[in-house]
Amino acid sequence: MPSAANLRRHFLPWDRPLAAQAAAWLALGWDGRGPLDLSALLVVVPTRHAGRRLREALAGFAAEQGQAVFPPVTQTPDALLAAGAAGPEVAGRLETLLAWTDLLREIDLSAFEVLLPVAPPVRTFSWAAGLAENFTRLQLQLAEAGLRLGDVAGRAGPDFPEAARWSQLAELEARHDAGLAAIGRSSAAAARAVFARAPAPPAGLQRVVLAAVPDPLPLALTVVASWAETLPVDVLVFAPESEAASFDAWGRPLAAAWERRPLLLPDFGSRVHVCADAPAQAERMLEAVRGLPAPDGWVALGVADEELLPQLENGLARAGL
Repeated sequence: MPSAANLRRHFLPWDRPLAAQAAAWLALGWDGRGPLDLSALLVVVPTRHAGRRLREALAGFAAEQGQAVFPPVTQTPDALLAAGAAGPEVAGRLETLLAWTDLLREIDLSAFEVLLPVAPPVRTFSWAAGLAENFTRLQLQLAEAGLRLGDVAGRAGPDFPEAARWSQLAELEARHDAGLAAIGRSSAAAARAVFARAPAPPAGLQRVVLAAVPDPLPLALTVVASWAETLPVDVLVFAPESEAASFDAWGRPLAAAWERRPLLLPDFGSRVHVCADAPAQAERMLEAVRGLPAPDGWVALGVADEELLPQLENGLARAGL
């Protein structure tokens, strides 16, 4: 955990839109007499769309004062790791996949029969490319926690029932690394782990803000925690301050504080409608839309069952909507 003096939480109540509140918070101390300059700030956002919404909100906030804005750098946790681990020596996705594909078409499969118990009649490019995609995805998933394939068995302990399988995965990963090294490249997953051990903040960075990121990648937090040793890090939590005990220092919800909390839904009886089947659901949704005043923008209809879509689309068409 970084120095408490450098890590501060701030609560933005959930009864108002987040983007506008975050923009106003980021602009605290700005007198409006010149451009709103946030260019020395890195804001970690949960999604790329959240970053776009924040930049739009900042532009609107500055425009109200007749000024422009120099926006902060906005990155998702994954993009933060990718940017830190980037470099000409780091293999791109295509290079990584091709290295795996070549390896899988060349190895002696009998040496990996725990991992690949059924050898294909012919080791086609398609077969190898499919496995390459799976192995690459697995590497990146483990890299989110700063792990490589070769780390899993050791972390799992001596009684790990899948130790033999993961030992063979580790051997394949080592050969994959060697294949990339032969062409002057290194694994992106390995580069992320190396970056997280000694992350250098971007040049000119003066402050980091985590803007309502409830589930950041563990490795990204490792990086931000390292930066917090020398830089101020502010954590924006999308909740009222009365909920402070329900979140940790990084703004992540604490499961124990939420798992048994009663869910209070106002006007439950008038807002939740039980329908017998898909046609009844579609008709009830159409009634709700017909009862709305002319909207200023779009009306969004969300469905969880694809079976409902054709009936809903037909009903909307018949209603001229």
